[in-house]
Amino acid sequence: MIISVFRCEMELTQVNSISVFLHILCLIRYSQTARECLYEYDMKNNRVKITCGKGAVLHIVDQNGNTLLTGETSMSTADSPVVFQLNRSSISSLNDEAHKATKKLSDASKLLRKVREDLTLQINNLINLTSLLQRGDDELKKDLFTLRNHELTSPLVREAIIAALQNQYNFLRMGLLSQNTQMNELIRTTMRLTTSIMKTARGARGVGEILDLRADVMNETLFNITKLMPGGFEHGAFFGEKTVFCPQELKKISKKGTSVTTGVEQGTIMIDSHTPDKIWVMYGYININEVIEYNSLKGLKFEQVDKTYELPFSCVGTGHVVYKQVLYCQKMFTNKIVKYSLAESRWLGERQLDNVGVHDTFPYQSGKHTDLDFAVDEKGLWLIYATNSSRGHIVVSKVNEEDLSFDNTWVTEVKKKTVGNAFIICGVLYAVDAFDKAPTYVKYVFDTNTANGRGLEPGDLPFVNSVSSDYARVYGLDYSPSDQALYSWNNGRIEIYPVSFLDENEP
Repeated sequence: MIISVFRCEMELTQVNSISVFLHILCLIRYSQTARECLYEYDMKNNRVKITCGKGAVLHIVDQNGNTLLTGETSMSTADSPVVFQLNRSSISSLNDEAHKATKKLSDASKLLRKVREDLTLQINNLINLTSLLQRGDDELKKDLFTLRNHELTSPLVREAIIAALQNQYNFLRMGLLSQNTQMNELIRTTMRLTTSIMKTARGARGVGEILDLRADVMNETLFNITKLMPGGFEHGAFFGEKTVFCPQELKKISKKGTSVTTGVEQGTIMIDSHTPDKIWVMYGYININEVIEYNSLKGLKFEQVDKTYELPFSCVGTGHVVYKQVLYCQKMFTNKIVKYSLAESRWLGERQLDNVGVHDTFPYQSGKHTDLDFAVDEKGLWLIYATNSSRGHIVVSKVNEEDLSFDNTWVTEVKKKTVGNAFIICGVLYAVDAFDKAPTYVKYVFDTNTANGRGLEPGDLPFVNSVSSDYARVYGLDYSPSDQALYSWNNGRIEIYPVSFLDENEP
């Protein structure tokens, strides 16, 4: 067995003033035909593309030598990409700084408990003093009543009453002074309580900031690592808290969907896998020049608009998407596709598609100018459409997000007008049988990875198509790789259906 070891070091990114240095260690494990990994440095984009032979194992470590990611290439395919996965042992090493902040939080919590005990004692003392003062007040009132109802015929009796009143006065005076002392102590303890709460809050913020920082660093690291691999997100994508790898074969669409009522019959909901905490909505299907941004589905439900974008053009249909905070749609009254940066609020470019059917030439069953349907999956940006040369059959093209050119194109065996809607997962097209039947099913699957398509029976991959299971008019259907769910626009309702995938280990 020949083992070749190569090492390279580069600075990939900077997050919150912390530079992330990655050391890439390649262990090539096969005999006779051992070859080095090929490192291609792209000066323009400041990134490295790594291609290794069969059986390569790569470890990515941080500046302290902790293994962050471990990846390997195929044992059977030459020049195969490296698929990285999180190293479980690295998780504990990422929590060191968080432990320090947690210690501060623990100390503040101890102080808070001590202050609580002191407050309890002082409150009990005040209660006891109040009770004693009440008794003293009652005794004083009794003596005054006696004084009013008896003649003072003897100096001795008079002196005894005066002495009793003096004792009651002294008792009340000492009680009030003690109560005042306890009140002052209570104020000081309350101030300590405020300080403790502030320390606790700072400790909690410290923990949150550290964890957020470590998550950001890991997220950015994984994002850059996927860009280093041949094909970029084709071989692995990091979305939020989960890493998604292709291929993934759709196994089931959940029968239990959730919904949000919009009150608008047609529209498009867009989830960007690179910013999954945002939701973008375009209402209507014609002459749309406004994009509404929400922070959550709850915000959408209660119409709590976060931001509104006015477009310098109008879109048509319901096949729009947002990818990397860039809107892609069909430009109204044209056969052009256009892109617009939501992050920068500016037009980025457009492309004319001369041979593509538009203006309800090859729409889905619903019509409504659904000729051009953008899609986003783990591999990037796609366009689903039909042409005269394809005789109305669905055509799938992988879209280059830079210039809107097509990197590759496939023609399927299913006519677009016979399909209710379609979506793409890991480069696989799934075409739904009907837009207005509940339930319906996925009737056709086309895999761009193998260029093979096949028809399905109603029981193979059913889809309820409506949360109410009684009425459906689905005008938009898209897959979101960030939360692995289908988002549909069903006659005034946004409906969300989680999906699950086949386990490769299943028999």
